[in-house]
Amino acid sequence: MDFLQVDVFTDEPYGGNPLAVFPEAGGLSRAQMQAIASEMNLSETTFVTDTERDAYDVRIFTPAEELPFAGHPTIGTAWVLKHLERVSGEEVLQRSRGGDTPVVEEAGRLWFSRSGEAAGDLESTDPTATAAIAKALGVAPPALELEARELGRSGMLRPAFSNAGLRQLMVPMQSLNELANARLNPALIEELGTEGAYCFTATGAGRLRARGLWPGFGIVEDPATGSAAAALGLYLAERVGDIQLEVLQGVEMGRPSRIEVRARPGQVRVGGECRLVLRGRLEELPTAPGSQ
Repeated sequence: MDFLQVDVFTDEPYGGNPLAVFPEAGGLSRAQMQAIASEMNLSETTFVTDTERDAYDVRIFTPAEELPFAGHPTIGTAWVLKHLERVSGEEVLQRSRGGDTPVVEEAGRLWFSRSGEAAGDLESTDPTATAAIAKALGVAPPALELEARELGRSGMLRPAFSNAGLRQLMVPMQSLNELANARLNPALIEELGTEGAYCFTATGAGRLRARGLWPGFGIVEDPATGSAAAALGLYLAERVGDIQLEVLQGVEMGRPSRIEVRARPGQVRVGGECRLVLRGRLEELPTAPGSQ
């Protein structure tokens, strides 16, 4: 079975977040997909099970589990299918277990759109939450605050959950130094009922730096997390209004990624570029039958 590997959210190969795409995977069972994703050992691997002229069905796997939706797999899979001319048109529809996601091409960049919601600050319902998150990240509680004036608004940003297809924890941090020093304890973050954290800080007007730490998904750190960037857009739009942002992620890993975010309350668009890095072929498929 053939596959392609692309780097997503970058304009240069060997940057961004790598993704393996299997464009003809309709005959695989779930167990086979999971075994292949574990073998690829990338943040995510996608399996296209059906294509039409302007739509496709896909399943998304980390090395440890299947996801209903993910961001860089959405951009990367759409790019590969367009590259192979399996789908065409400026807009295509991705169908996954997390629902339908439209993907649009604009000036060489692909954008996906999602709706969702951001919850209120955790400390409003659980006064101990900030201290628990800080302990899990190995920082002092005051580090988990960011003045909204860094984004052109008044007030203070604090940890909260947001959901653009996956429920994820948004963690603002005071500075680049605090962001770089964060080290997530998997056992402590699991106690908070989440798989990890999306930590971010402001670096300038309309610019953020982020780190995606997802041990619960089998990902120690992610070079680019499109679903979390979408959730971050929803989180910020609820607090500061309509926004346009560039999110830089993966710097600490040596794989810088640039994620464009456009959001208003309840709606978000995430965009980025892709580069084809390799074509490969699995010489032997897993034999485990599993269930579909």
